[in-house]
Amino acid sequence: MHIRNQVFTIDHHHGQASRTILSGYPAIRGATMQEKADYYMAKMSWLHESLLREPRGHRNMLGSIITDPVSDEAAFGVIFLHPSGMFNGCGDSTFATAAAAIETGLVEAVEPVTRFAIDTVLGPLHIEADVRGGVVSEVRFGNVPSYRVGSFEAALHDSRKIVIDVSFGGLYYGFIDANSLGVELTPEAEPQIVSIAQELWRNLGQSLAMEDHETGRNARLDLLTFVTRRNSETGCHYLVANVYPPGSMGRTPSGTGTSAHMALRAAQGDLRTGELFIQESVLGLTFRGRFTTCTLSRGGLGINPVVGTKSYMMGISQFVIDPADPFARGFIMPAENQRPS
Repeated sequence: MHIRNQVFTIDHHHGQASRTILSGYPAIRGATMQEKADYYMAKMSWLHESLLREPRGHRNMLGSIITDPVSDEAAFGVIFLHPSGMFNGCGDSTFATAAAAIETGLVEAVEPVTRFAIDTVLGPLHIEADVRGGVVSEVRFGNVPSYRVGSFEAALHDSRKIVIDVSFGGLYYGFIDANSLGVELTPEAEPQIVSIAQELWRNLGQSLAMEDHETGRNARLDLLTFVTRRNSETGCHYLVANVYPPGSMGRTPSGTGTSAHMALRAAQGDLRTGELFIQESVLGLTFRGRFTTCTLSRGGLGINPVVGTKSYMMGISQFVIDPADPFARGFIMPAENQRPS
């Protein structure tokens, strides 16, 4: 039997599954990571369509693909993926990809701490990983500068008005106080939480009438995050439920979301430089973060966040993509693919 299109991957999870695509594909061309991402989406999107969608993946699977680096400081480049396309940044897949790089030897493991950088569309990310006996116990990454964008008021069908605080941490997050809606953040409440988020997206769309003071462009609402504060003696601790279009609730606290949330709380005066910040998902998983302050390129104030967690290896796979397979590029059920315009 002649096997074509063999693709090698490694899967990790920290509640959220992420599949790192390691080899078995052509070179991804481009002098910058944005050029590589554009080339990938135009010429090679069959990879994530096949490997992240059903039947080989599922609608909540995340992923990444390795590229050559574009900067001298980086070990390699990364394009972050989801079943319908790509993200500019993704904390969940950063953790998984960094662990995969160390565990497969793509990056030399140095104990007790392995340090390296990866190139992304948003710029280089600096990685630290605690390694003991060849096992990665925690990955931390210094995320892009993060900052609060602003707040606005939105209405639900029952005339209730809610405040949405928008912050950037690699993606744009709209933070909503769950208590103001009478919503309990539990796995059982997922249908209610997703329904509220979908209603807001229908009313608002993703492009907000709110200018990002750092870019000069309208902010794009990538996720809605429902939050409630935990009573905790271990720093500033929040329980969150992240919802992304068209209507899926994340399983983890989110690395970019943790960064955006720290920026919001710092701007509001609730979180200080160096103070431990804990963001917890509805499954009880936690990401830990700290930050230093920074001045943004246009003179505004922001933070340099560092976020960490442990990713668990699930398996190493060799996928075969048969061109005669009617689902060689996977499938998404139509109701799952109705993204807000």
